[in-house]
Formats: sequence, structure tokens, C-alpha cells
Amino acid sequence: MAVAVGSSIQIALFVVPLLVILGWIMDKPLTLLFDPFESITLFLSVLIVNYTIQDGRANWIEGFILMCVYVIVAVAFFFYPSNAADITLGLKCN
Repeated sequence: MAVAVGSSIQIALFVVPLLVILGWIMDKPLTLLFDPFESITLFLSVLIVNYTIQDGRANWIEGFILMCVYVIVAVAFFFYPSNAADITLGLKCN
């Protein structure tokens, strides 16, 4: 399980800055400005995954719980307003 988590972290640390650079090349606005909702969701997701894989073994109920958390996060982001960073922080990304 450590290999899967380690490779996921490496991909995330590579892909996010790469997408910012590609957005800059294509003249599309993309920053590393995450609003509080996104940051808290990411933090809670990391805590849940860490707690789930702590024992080094997995079973079907842990996988089911992770899938349920994934669906909950997806639904929350679907209904979350897209301009929340502008409202919360008073910043505008053009």
C-alpha cells in the first residue's frame, strides 16, 4: 500500500504544477489558489485514506467506505459554487 500512496503523491506533486504551466502556455487561467472548501476537503481526504491504510491490509468494507467518501466529495463539489474563491478571499483570477 505504501507504493500506491507514494506514487499517488508523486503524481500529484508533478501534475498540478504541470497543469499550471500548461494553462499559462495556453493562456488559460489556472492558479494554485485553493479556497478553504477545497483545502479542507483535501485535508480530510488525506486523513481518511491514512486511517484506512494504516494497518497495511484492506478489505471490502474499507474499499466501500472509500468509494462512499469519493461520491460524497464529488456531490459536494458539484453543488459548490464555482466563484467561491472570489467571494471568500476577495481575489479574482483572470
